[in-house]
Amino acid sequence: MKLLLCLLICSSVIFAKAKEFTLKEAINIALENNHQSKISKVALEIANTQYNQALSANYPALNAMVVGQRLNEDLIFQQRGSFTLPSDVSKTFALANTLNTNFVVPAELAAYGITTVDQYRAFISADTTILPEGQLSADIDSKALGRDTIKASLNLLYPLFTGGKISSVIQQAKLNKLLAMNTIRRNDLEVIYDIKKYFYGYVLTNELYKIAKSTLDRMTYISTLTKQFYESGESLNVKKTDYLSIQVTVALIESIVAKIEANRFMVTSALSNAMGLAWDSEIKPRYTNNELLPPKYSLSKLVQDAYRTNSDIRKMDIALKISKEQIKEQKAGHYPSVALMGELAHTYNSYEYGYLSDDKENTWNIGFAAEIPLFDGFKTTNMVSEKKLEKKKLYLLQDMLKEGVAIQIKNELNNALLGFKQIQTLKKAKKLAQASRELNVRGYQIDAIEPKSVIEAQYIESYVKADYLKYIHDYLLSLAKIDKLIGQEVK
Repeated sequence: MKLLLCLLICSSVIFAKAKEFTLKEAINIALENNHQSKISKVALEIANTQYNQALSANYPALNAMVVGQRLNEDLIFQQRGSFTLPSDVSKTFALANTLNTNFVVPAELAAYGITTVDQYRAFISADTTILPEGQLSADIDSKALGRDTIKASLNLLYPLFTGGKISSVIQQAKLNKLLAMNTIRRNDLEVIYDIKKYFYGYVLTNELYKIAKSTLDRMTYISTLTKQFYESGESLNVKKTDYLSIQVTVALIESIVAKIEANRFMVTSALSNAMGLAWDSEIKPRYTNNELLPPKYSLSKLVQDAYRTNSDIRKMDIALKISKEQIKEQKAGHYPSVALMGELAHTYNSYEYGYLSDDKENTWNIGFAAEIPLFDGFKTTNMVSEKKLEKKKLYLLQDMLKEGVAIQIKNELNNALLGFKQIQTLKKAKKLAQASRELNVRGYQIDAIEPKSVIEAQYIESYVKADYLKYIHDYLLSLAKIDKLIGQEVK
């Protein structure tokens, strides 16, 4: 039982320990956990799927279809009228009629001495005999199609020419993939900048906390020493008002320490949230780069790099290319569309004769269809004009964006240069302020310095150190903004 309790205590201590990490490690964790980046990656997968969908237009469409139907009754073919027969055909039919046993010679031929069948045949067969044209009834009612029909077919449709519409749609889908990739990169840059901002903010507040805590400890010592001087009555410089003033100063510094500690907690929570960690995670950032290098950047080169790699400018470049393809897509409306068509079919009908007899149940056909635009009320022309105007608008927006990015880079570079100069100046002032404070404390210990001078020395040192840290923070943040504006880390 004791062993189990020890293990539980040890494990709780281990897991309760705050995890330390560098700036680079924090960025990697944030990029892995960021929800917006995950959403952007899903958007890229969607864009890739849409691109594959667009590519399908390059292939023929092949569809199988089965249709079955039953009519309310058989389909009847009706024909009405008569056929006109030539005289030679009438002659043939007349001779054929004489073969009928019930044949009777027409009475009107008796005047010509024709009373027997043989005489009638001889009369018709004579070369000089010309019968008039005859009439044959064509009144027919016949079944053409049975009630039940089942048709199975294989249909082919392949676009041969669309005026460039298919190629422009495919290119737009491809450019949309680039837009999705650019969005991922932009989100990553936002994450990196946020991590740097919160990380540097933590470093600043943590160092300010150390300065304030150290100042509080020193002022507490000064307060104790002042109390001894005042109560012993041995000092000629310390009065009751000095003692009370120092007490007030100590209380104010305690308040400042508490406020900085609260700020440190808040910026730590913000950093943890930006990294995508759980709300109860304990973190401890560790800043390892203590050497500040001067910003030896060329403004013109930074601007040119930004024009090439800035995510927003890159997005505008892609949008302009998409606009160009949209113009091509609309222009395709002026050209004809040509497609190859084909069908292979097998049809079953409940009636074995008629339209769908056995020799007609298997059919095939192949051909083409052409759609030629003649007039659409200038709709296509106006749609093309609309897309051209949208492209012109994008060009103007791109120029504005480039100008804005260049101005931001110029401002941040100027801030970095001025900040670096201030850092070098304050670095010297920090050493002088520390030496002045130490000298004033030693003088105060031997009652050679007034309390006011000691307090001022403490304030000056704290102020100079805090100002030094603030300029370092602003300097690093300016470099982070330049990286974000350019779209990559500037070496």
